Amino acid sequence: MSQYDKTERLYTLIHKINRKLRNPKFESTDQHILPPVTKVQWWILKAVRERKQCTAGFLAKMIGVRPSTMSQMLDRLEKSGFISRFTDAADARVRIICLTDKGQNIFYRTESKFIEKLAGPLGYLTPEEQQVLILLMEKLAKHFPQQNND
Repeated sequence: MSQYDKTERLYTLIHKINRKLRNPKFESTDQHILPPVTKVQWWILKAVRERKQCTAGFLAKMIGVRPSTMSQMLDRLEKSGFISRFTDAADARVRIICLTDKGQNIFYRTESKFIEKLAGPLGYLTPEEQQVLILLMEKLAKHFPQQNND
């Protein structure tokens, strides 16, 4: 198998796994409990959670959208009660974003669903195969060019 064929096969498998993780059946059991959160909204919540608080400019760079687009996304998250925005005490021009309790809750519940969904297929691998897969994926990820959102 040529290097091109191996690369194409890997790309196809990564795409296939990603599609299965995004399958709507995954969310159907909790639709009445969890409001729908898009993939991009989930990444925004994740970034805010990891940093404790951040600015819209940081998030726009991380996600790769214009600041005006990020502002609209944040408006929706704020309207849903997942984030709050307040003025920075050091610079009144800057708005700080942080997760609300509701935002923390939706993030963790959604994250746990993603983990549960991946745990099933991962369970078909031996513990040793799981460890090798994780190490190889980490090694592969480390050698991609750095992006603003890494």
